Amino acid sequence: MKKFGIKAAMSTVIASGLAAAVLGLAGPASADVAHHDWLDQIGPHVTVPHVDTTVHQSH
Repeated sequence: MKKFGIKAAMSTVIASGLAAAVLGLAGPASADVAHHDWLDQIGPHVTVPHVDTTVHQSH
């Protein structure tokens, strides 16, 4: 079995570090909810009838 040297170990560490950086920076960019219009549409909407509260004279 061939032994791996320091260069192979360092290149593995650098490659995994770059992959983690790419994935770590891509996550927050997609976490924004401003482009999801359906979030405003799934909440409860209440419709209340307007009642006439003016005083009427009775005879």
